[in-house]
Amino acid sequence: MPFGFASLRPPPMAALRPYLVFILLWPIAGLLIAGASWLLLLGNFSRERDAAERQALESTLKIATERATQTRGNLAMIDQVLLMIRLQWQALDGTMKLDQFGKVADPAGVPLKISVFGADARLRMTNAPGLWSAAELRRVDQLPFFANQQLRAADDMFIGMPIPDEARLHYIVRFSRKLLDRDGEFAGVAVVSVDPDNLIADFDPSRLGTHGFLAAVGSDGMLRAFKLGESFRRIELLPMSLRQALASAGGSALVRGNEFGDGISRYVGWQAVDGFPLMVLAGADQPHAMALVRERERASRQTATGASVALLIFVLAGMTMSGRLALQRYRLTVAQDAYRKATEASTEGFFITAPVRDGSGNVIDYVTVDCNEQGAALSNSTREELIGKRVSALSRDIPVEPAVTLLAQAMAHGSAEGDLESQRDGKTTHVRIKVRRSGDVLAVTLRDVTLERAHVSNLERKNFEDTLTGLPNRAWVGKCLPDAVARAKAGGKSLAVLFVDLDGFKAVNDTFGHAAGDELLQIVARRLKVAVRPGDHVARLGGDEFIVILENLHGTAEAAQVAARVLQAFHAGVAIGAGTASVGASVGISMCPGDAQDVDMLLRHADIAMYEVKTSGKNGCRFFDPAFYGAMRQRKQRENELQAAIADNQFVMHYQVRVDAATQHAVSLEALVRWNHPAAGLLYPDEFIPLAEETGMIVPLGEVVVESVCAQIAAWTRDGCPPLPVSINVSSRQFNERDMHALFLEALERHGIPPARVEIELTESTMIRDPERTAEHLQAMHALGIRLLVDDFGTGYSSLSMLQQLDFDLLKVDKSFTRRLGHDGQGEILFKAIITMAHALGMKVVAEGVERPEQAEVLSRLQCDELQGYYIATPLDASGVQVEIRRRQREKRSA
Repeated sequence: MPFGFASLRPPPMAALRPYLVFILLWPIAGLLIAGASWLLLLGNFSRERDAAERQALESTLKIATERATQTRGNLAMIDQVLLMIRLQWQALDGTMKLDQFGKVADPAGVPLKISVFGADARLRMTNAPGLWSAAELRRVDQLPFFANQQLRAADDMFIGMPIPDEARLHYIVRFSRKLLDRDGEFAGVAVVSVDPDNLIADFDPSRLGTHGFLAAVGSDGMLRAFKLGESFRRIELLPMSLRQALASAGGSALVRGNEFGDGISRYVGWQAVDGFPLMVLAGADQPHAMALVRERERASRQTATGASVALLIFVLAGMTMSGRLALQRYRLTVAQDAYRKATEASTEGFFITAPVRDGSGNVIDYVTVDCNEQGAALSNSTREELIGKRVSALSRDIPVEPAVTLLAQAMAHGSAEGDLESQRDGKTTHVRIKVRRSGDVLAVTLRDVTLERAHVSNLERKNFEDTLTGLPNRAWVGKCLPDAVARAKAGGKSLAVLFVDLDGFKAVNDTFGHAAGDELLQIVARRLKVAVRPGDHVARLGGDEFIVILENLHGTAEAAQVAARVLQAFHAGVAIGAGTASVGASVGISMCPGDAQDVDMLLRHADIAMYEVKTSGKNGCRFFDPAFYGAMRQRKQRENELQAAIADNQFVMHYQVRVDAATQHAVSLEALVRWNHPAAGLLYPDEFIPLAEETGMIVPLGEVVVESVCAQIAAWTRDGCPPLPVSINVSSRQFNERDMHALFLEALERHGIPPARVEIELTESTMIRDPERTAEHLQAMHALGIRLLVDDFGTGYSSLSMLQQLDFDLLKVDKSFTRRLGHDGQGEILFKAIITMAHALGMKVVAEGVERPEQAEVLSRLQCDELQGYYIATPLDASGVQVEIRRRQREKRSA
């Protein structure tokens, strides 16, 4: 057989046997990959469903807790109204009027319907005449609201069952408290009638679904209020499993659809209303809660099925290609064995080039002496066409001039290296050339680096691209913004950087989950690209922060216009798979060269401008303002100074006397902290306490105050000073972040002073922030003998039940009430009601802010117990206040 046809002979099986294992690996690997992928996918489905159920249970519990807190406030308001009616009834022997309660409204803004019945069950007064039917008025003593209050010994608010009208379209719930005469005997019942739907918040189908519900349930398991989705019938009795679960104060559970009777399962969360025999339920229908997970499962199954089909095709193709490759390798091996005997194959192009000189010896061109086939292919020619041909006469597809330049450099310096681009059939090929001089000839090697260059370019693109949104990322900003700044300076144009931070993004993440947050960021990225001008750049720095770079500006007005369009892009809600997200944007603008000359300051000033928007209400835009930057630096400086002041104890204590309203004798002192600032002098609390509260430094500052006051009391005791108690102000943040009971106990033991020498003043907000924890600590301190004072009463939201539970000793009425005394009768009426209520609860009343003698006279007439204010005494240091106390003692003895 002629040698030229030897390669056509079919290869023997023995020659292909080494490749058979490789061919069979394709189906084995395909089955393993497909099986592992499906197992992973199914496991992921299970985990996602479990996570979605946990999130649904947590969400309904959170909604129930929120609504329970709101319902508690509503019930506390109604209870306070009933208590005020009882106090006035008792104080005025039943001659009161309901006029002053006419403007009191329920949570929906509807005036409260108030009725008062005497001990004989007869209607004495009402502000809603049509509320009672004749049949009800004939048997009032048999109605639950009256009968319960008349028969039982407990003195609390009774919550009745919902009572329907004739059409059963509207319901009312009656809240009642017994009335007492001055001897404490039963004198009747006060009733407030409220639409039960106003006791709980509006139903939100976006959170609970169209088949969800909100309900308020009594301790008897009966419904008091109910709000439901579009397709869920009203229920009169809760499912048995749910009623059993409600034995706990709070929790969540999945209730199957057959228990509701409509076949729809629901995730139900419940939370007891603190202080009242009521529990709030929130139910989210399972189809709504699991809709996103099921849609993902469906899409994932379709994708996995498609991927499995693609994998099968890939395996078949791989087996076919492997068979062909095996055949080609066999033939190549045969060819290489024959060829290697004659020459050594090379993977690079190789040329031998010699210079062409003119008569003067100057190099005017180069000629190809020899080359291999690879080199000819890279030159878009054949070996026969190149040998003996000058470089200047090569095909126009080859960049001749750069090639000649490299050859000249090698002739002059011994070597040269560079990349060339050539075009052929519309495709660009990148070739790396290395030239070495050997004597009077040049050895040239060529290597195709097209794929290598493409790989590097792809890596660079990935490094500069945000994977979630497809926008340029922070690395891109760091690389390209300096060039943009340089272009702006060189061209005499302005450049602006817009720092965009989303408002409300955290709420979307917390409510809908991180997947919804990622979807929102992708939509925001698209909206930003639409909002800016052609040629502007939008980049994502990370999280919910974006950057917009505006070039070729003629002034700030153009930047403001683009910022306005960015804000406009957020006016409408953003529709995502989990619902509609409501987000805004805070935009800070920094100009170059006006605001900054370099990249770092440009970004920093844009960030500061954005922060100014955040602090002034969000959802707006601001240009960088040096004054605001200065204020930020000044605030930071004051924070550092306050931190140093606490470490160095730069504080001094002043004390203000509190006197008996009838005798004007000193009965107590209030400790007031002052900051002895090294530069600014003596600073009052309103100049540093708010900053301490915001930064959390109020906790260590409070420890300094307690230590200083206790040390001063011990010093006064040793000096024989009058043993007056001293009150110390304590904030809610101190109770939340510090064990105040342990702090006071350690200070009292360390300085050896009795607990009766210390009083604690708390604002109303302190009591409602964490009532259970606060009550526990306060009761422990009260048990030691420390007296408890409610400070600034009337400016917060404390309930009467909390005042009774914590057994407060004194109630300090805010100075805003004292200021009204002597100006109008309303001030006296309100003060009288507060005094009557406090005395009924066993507390003394202290009037703050007494600044005029007529105020002291009115308060004494109203039987207020103690007075405090600048008319009584100004705050003094430790020695000055003892002089004031001794002066009052001398006046007492001389009187």
